[in-house]
Amino acid sequence: MAQDDNNNDNNSNSTTGANNNDKTIQRGANKAAARPGAASTDDKTRIARPKARPPADDKTRIAPKAAADANTNAKINADKTRLQAKRPASPRPPLEKSTPEGRSARPEQTRVQAKRPLEASADQTRINPRPTVKPAAGGDATQFRRPAPDATRVAGRRAEQSAQAKPQKSSGGVHTLKNRFVFEQMLGAGGMGMVYKAKDMLKIEAQDRDPYVAIKVLGEEFKSHPEAFIALQRESRKTQQIAHPNIVNVFDFDKDGDTVFMTMEFLDGKPLDKLISQYKATGLPLDDAWSVLEGICAALMYAHGQNIIHSDFKPGNIFVTNKGVAKVFDFGIARAVAAAEAREDDPEDKTVFDAGNLGALTPAYASREMLEGEEPDVRDDIYALGCIAYEMFTGRHPFDRVHANEAARLGLKPDKIPELNKGQWKALEAALSFNREDRVASVEEFWHLLTHKKQSSLAMGIVVSLLLVVLASMAYMYFFAPQSGSGISEDEVRSEIELKLRIEQYQNDIASLLLSREFSRSWEGDLWQAFQGLEKLVGSDDAWYAQNSGKAYAAYLVQIEELLAQEEIENSARLIKNAQRYIGDKTLLETLAARLSTLEQLLDARRVEEERKQKLAKQSAVKQAEQKKVEKQQRDIFNQAMKNVNEQTACRSGLNLRDLNIAVNKLREVDRQRYKKNEPAIVSALSSCISKIGRSFPERATEYKKQAIRLFPGNSAVSSIAIIPKDPCDSSLAGMGARGKRSICRDRLAGDDKGPPLVVIPAKGSIKSFAIGKYEISVGDFNQYCKESGECKEITQHKPDMPLTNISHKQAKAYLKWLSEKAKRKYRLPSKAEWEYAARAGSAKLDSNRNCRLNSRGIQKGDSLIKVDVGAQNKWGLVNHVGNASEWVAAKGSKLVAVGGSYRTDMEFCTVNTAQPHSGAADETTGLRVLREIVER
Repeated sequence: MAQDDNNNDNNSNSTTGANNNDKTIQRGANKAAARPGAASTDDKTRIARPKARPPADDKTRIAPKAAADANTNAKINADKTRLQAKRPASPRPPLEKSTPEGRSARPEQTRVQAKRPLEASADQTRINPRPTVKPAAGGDATQFRRPAPDATRVAGRRAEQSAQAKPQKSSGGVHTLKNRFVFEQMLGAGGMGMVYKAKDMLKIEAQDRDPYVAIKVLGEEFKSHPEAFIALQRESRKTQQIAHPNIVNVFDFDKDGDTVFMTMEFLDGKPLDKLISQYKATGLPLDDAWSVLEGICAALMYAHGQNIIHSDFKPGNIFVTNKGVAKVFDFGIARAVAAAEAREDDPEDKTVFDAGNLGALTPAYASREMLEGEEPDVRDDIYALGCIAYEMFTGRHPFDRVHANEAARLGLKPDKIPELNKGQWKALEAALSFNREDRVASVEEFWHLLTHKKQSSLAMGIVVSLLLVVLASMAYMYFFAPQSGSGISEDEVRSEIELKLRIEQYQNDIASLLLSREFSRSWEGDLWQAFQGLEKLVGSDDAWYAQNSGKAYAAYLVQIEELLAQEEIENSARLIKNAQRYIGDKTLLETLAARLSTLEQLLDARRVEEERKQKLAKQSAVKQAEQKKVEKQQRDIFNQAMKNVNEQTACRSGLNLRDLNIAVNKLREVDRQRYKKNEPAIVSALSSCISKIGRSFPERATEYKKQAIRLFPGNSAVSSIAIIPKDPCDSSLAGMGARGKRSICRDRLAGDDKGPPLVVIPAKGSIKSFAIGKYEISVGDFNQYCKESGECKEITQHKPDMPLTNISHKQAKAYLKWLSEKAKRKYRLPSKAEWEYAARAGSAKLDSNRNCRLNSRGIQKGDSLIKVDVGAQNKWGLVNHVGNASEWVAAKGSKLVAVGGSYRTDMEFCTVNTAQPHSGAADETTGLRVLREIVER
């Protein structure tokens, strides 16, 4: 989920934060309010301290300090003779207490008091009109200057009118957007609009476990601005372009009527300004403050690397999840510098709109240059970053929320933070400089200055430990080793120490660089320099050197793959060239080089094709402009006539050929040439409509086809309209075979003859719906085939209603072929699975009076065959499927199997599962039941 700037938090554990109107903290006025133990120990919204940070997998981490410490201690512990560098105890307060016991408010003697009390100001994003001239030296920089009326920009409103009102149900309040997003709760309102918690019905339908999203709706104040629609669109696009684990993910940008909105991820946690307020007496616990600072620095580094400046960076635009992850959001007024705009797909997009033109900012965190309307710069974000870092460590704004220009005029200076060492404090002071030229140049440099002291101290501890171990070894050798003329000299020992130190330094540098994998030019240079230095000392055959050289080569291959996928030609070429320095399979690198060459050719061809298309488009535009005036009137008339035709062929409520005839003739009269172009589409729509009607009403569709042939004489598409007769065994009869005659279907053969009675079996899983004989094939059914085909003699020794037996499998196949040709349907033997599925009919219950052999207690059955229609039917209408005559089915591997048992099969073995392999020869107990396939319409 994402936050809007200046959200009004309606719930302490809400998934979006909101910036309440924080009162300006006057220097010295609120110190007495800080007291130990102010916050509850059961505060569920506090930042969760992570147990351990992942050392290498998270590539967005700026300085994996904990991982580096762990690796270092592991190396030292591997040798018990070394002295382990002990890290100084951290004075960080525990997370369970907001104020450590015994900690008093900081002395006020060194603080610079404001000359006059400052009026409280809201931390809401404001509209900052760009002045045409710089303010006078003695002006009050804490007040907004009212610009001259300008209809092209958003006018500043009074403070009491700046807050966005919640939407009301009776006055345009949105409950549902795009028939998809159902609003559940308003989370806050801020500078550009309102943020709601909404349920995504598409996710509900897909049974997503997390169906909630955050929706940002453009507010009325910004909606009145002529370019506000573009502002939200650009916010969505830019935020999507800078996808990063520490930046709130934006899913989409859309519009529903007059409502402009974008959807973002929905998160659980708390905005940073609320956390700072919670710990305002002491500042956040140090572990949590460093963790959040690391995350927001990573987000700004990435955004600045994409040439995007936030321009409204403040605690209210930073969200801390319940897992302690910092997320930056609200790039709605982010500004893209010229280098980024030059890479836009449409070069003219640079001049269309820049959200920075709205001049929206939060004065307490805006740099002096922003307040004075100067061009945006990454150092504007660094000033805000310094303010936020100071607030996290102390719980208060470095200048008590005094605007930068006024603070500079008053000469205010922030109090030093005791928890920071000298180098760290200088870095923070540089970030808080009022003049842009005096600030830290980049976020990378700021983070490096804050953290390099810790890293260098750790490295020094390793070196000192190693020196102590070596010196101890030297002392042992000197005092206890046997003295002889071939003893090791002091110079040799010292040389060995220096060599080991240099090797270890190179190895540490290489390991650290391979862990970061920045692949910048400076990173590549540092890595290669370290490898060259190490090679001079240990040679290229050294195991550690060879292993890590292979790691470097593999890392290069992965990075090149990613760059090629992103069509980064220049960087891909540079990495392919530099990857050759390291060992590895050159075939993979050559393959990537070939892909790069192909990609370059593709991009060149794409550019040429794009230029050609643009040229053709311009030519076409000129030609179309010349014809527009002449064609407009005819086009309008033709379109109206075409609309009448389309209404007839839409087939919404049947088809009226009389009205269609009138509409088509009118169309021909208006513009016959254009009609000829549209005639295929008209005929196609008409044919589809007639075919659609034919599926349910073949006779009616046949009459429509005759009229269509008269309307479009000689048209092959109309004459070839296929009207498929209605299948008597429609799938609508599936499972209803036991309900009577109307649920039984039969195919029409030649003349008045009909095929055997069938019932429709419903589909299940991989088994499609099919029709199967209600009864076993009778002697009468077979005699009909013999009589009409002349392929066999009629059977006279048995009655026509008795089951057919004593025929070979070959004769059965001939009968099925004849039946298929006569009915124009596909008849065949059922498969074993199909037969068992139809016989069970969803239940294993059998007829207790089935015609199987039984001789028990005077009851005797199964002496002979009985009529095919005598016996109980199953749930789907099958009769004598078990007992009487066994039936042929096709088993796996084209094998023939007789299933169901016969009248000679003992009752206990006469079941659906009974199956015996069969040779296909004629016998007295085996017959068949036909299956007819159903073609879905």
